[in-house]
Amino acid sequence: MTHIAVINYGPQLDYPAMIPELAGALHVFSHHELKNTEGLARYEYVEDCESVPYAELMIRRLARHRPFTHLVTDNEYDLERAARIREDLGIPGGQSPASALSFRDKVVMKEVAGQVVATARFARLESVVDLTGFIEKCGYPVVVKPVKQGGSRDIVVLRSEDDLLAFSRRHWREDLMAEEFIEGRMYHVDAVLADGYRFVASSRYLRSCLGVFSGQNNGSLQLRPDDPFARRLEEFLDRVLGAFDTPDVSAYHLEVFHTPDDELVLCEIASRVGGDRIPALTRATYGVDLHTAVLRQSCGLPAAPPPTAPPAEVHGSVSILPQGRPVRAPGRPPFPWVCHYEVNERLAPGAVTLYSASHLCFVIVRGADTAEVEDRLLQAEAWLMANLENLEERENQPDGDQQVRPV
Repeated sequence: MTHIAVINYGPQLDYPAMIPELAGALHVFSHHELKNTEGLARYEYVEDCESVPYAELMIRRLARHRPFTHLVTDNEYDLERAARIREDLGIPGGQSPASALSFRDKVVMKEVAGQVVATARFARLESVVDLTGFIEKCGYPVVVKPVKQGGSRDIVVLRSEDDLLAFSRRHWREDLMAEEFIEGRMYHVDAVLADGYRFVASSRYLRSCLGVFSGQNNGSLQLRPDDPFARRLEEFLDRVLGAFDTPDVSAYHLEVFHTPDDELVLCEIASRVGGDRIPALTRATYGVDLHTAVLRQSCGLPAAPPPTAPPAEVHGSVSILPQGRPVRAPGRPPFPWVCHYEVNERLAPGAVTLYSASHLCFVIVRGADTAEVEDRLLQAEAWLMANLENLEERENQPDGDQQVRPV
């Protein structure tokens, strides 16, 4: 009999809709409160799920009475935990602990991938002496980041001796690495690969993911699959994965620098579905739900085959950053090519940007090709920025003069 343990992260995932044949076999432990949980074998919202061991303890206890046939997670920070549980409980399929580590630890990742593709020079940091030695070897700028963090969290770019001195006043972490700063545009490749199933889509970030920490709005725009550069990126993905121990079924999110010298350099690769707006953009263009495709096949069920014909249009998104002061997002931009507009109602007034997916609001647009999508994203971004409402100014206006003023 089938019993499936799920450590969930996605707040919008609807498991009964994604896998109706086996909904009654799902034991779901979730980071976020889910709306549709009726019919599941078990559902628990676990506060701070990725930071507390409750889900793992309960899965191990439940397995004493009904062994699990599958264990899945959509959360990058749970990949190693899920792999460990599978190995300990003898749950077949899925990713091994060694494979999970190679995709999670960025030093190990670059050691593995560096056998087959170009990577930035890098070093694990045990002390500040390792950092100064790396700077002497590579020069500025240098990127310092945790080896297992995501979403551009806690990343610092050191561009000078003054930056190094400022960094030395921070609390030292035991999980840091340094790497060479690579100039160039950044692309991402998102895939679901399994026996008899292959879906790969390539996109370009509107700006550097690190730009959010200097006030630049973040976004992404898709390449057409028949674009020669998209095919080049897909070939790069295949070369990278050839160096790794990969599970039978997995999603992948690859980030690649394209340098001014026309070289492709690996940034990172993760064995999970891409975050931010990537799943929504993929559904809009290809009709492929990345989470559903990987979940169903991970549980031994077929997934709808990906399309073979080129899409009529491609899509892109741009997210307006939290402004660090009380503002209100405007209404939907008045353009016919806007497909979706959403305001982050959970954002606190005056919130600041904490990671690359932080947003006050975001918009999705469509276009015939990448160039048209980029032009429309910039138009929508300009309109949104011009129409943000400054709540501080509004509160300070005299009674009877409550006008809406853009920031």
